[in-house]
Amino acid sequence: MTHSKIMKTRVRQILTGGALLATLAFSAGVHAWPDRPIKMIVPFPAGGINDVVGRLTASYLQEELGVSVVADNRTGAGGTIGTALAAESTPDGYTILLGASSTIATAPGLYRNLAYSPLKSFEAVGGIGATASVIVVASDSKWTAFGDLVQPDGQDTSEINYGSAGPGTSHHIKTETLKLRTGAKWTHVPYRGGAPAMTDLIGGQIDFLTEPLPTAVNYIQSGRVRPLAVTTAERSASLPDVQTLEELGIENFDASLWFGIFVPAGVDGEITDKLAQAMQRIFAREDVKKDFNERGLITFSGNREDFKAFVVSEIKVWGDAIQQAKIRIE
Repeated sequence: MTHSKIMKTRVRQILTGGALLATLAFSAGVHAWPDRPIKMIVPFPAGGINDVVGRLTASYLQEELGVSVVADNRTGAGGTIGTALAAESTPDGYTILLGASSTIATAPGLYRNLAYSPLKSFEAVGGIGATASVIVVASDSKWTAFGDLVQPDGQDTSEINYGSAGPGTSHHIKTETLKLRTGAKWTHVPYRGGAPAMTDLIGGQIDFLTEPLPTAVNYIQSGRVRPLAVTTAERSASLPDVQTLEELGIENFDASLWFGIFVPAGVDGEITDKLAQAMQRIFAREDVKKDFNERGLITFSGNREDFKAFVVSEIKVWGDAIQQAKIRIE
């Protein structure tokens, strides 16, 4: 064998050996997952419902997986900035996303140039839970019933202002959908988060707010705001005396705010399965269900395939609603 052929053979052996070692290392990494901290991107500000759900879920995942799971708030553009960041992250199972109905189901219909595709950029891992929203007014508001907002005595409905946590958020979409269904002409006042919107509601700067139940309950119980209706088909166990919108004459109105865990596309299937199984074990626990239920959330009970099918259906439902309401955010 010539010197040239010997060198070529050695190069092939080195390259083949290196590829084999890389494959073995990757395989070992998959089997060892997780062996270091996991980052959960929460694409919303601290203190809101998304942050509360994200941190609570992170604590249970940390307990189940035996490694640190750290919530990382990356805010902006109704949650789409942090969600896009998660989509672009290394698909190694060490960056996961708290997905919500606003960023996964409604964003594709709202944003013309969305930087991610919920169905192509991510793998749905497992559902966390869902909650109603509640329409609230300040405790000293002149509005005493939901019907007053739709047909106010001697006032143009365009003079009635409602707040939201920002364009494209659940506050915004649900209220615009309700506006379409009732024929009201309410004026939207967007805020940078739910907390400042609630502050201005209590202070009288806006007339009403469609707020997620878990964050509204404390304000209701303290007497700072008054509930007029819940947005789900059935009454909430947390507010059993508050009527549903359907009871108030808005037929087939059922709008929940939901949450789930997603990973960027390309994460090894074995890792995704391990994470999905951990989620199922967590939400099979009675203490976890009780913890979430006491916060106004109904936990998700299905498996990964059930959650994936649910996500697909929600994108269709809210895409149609947004198109009908002619809502668009550039």
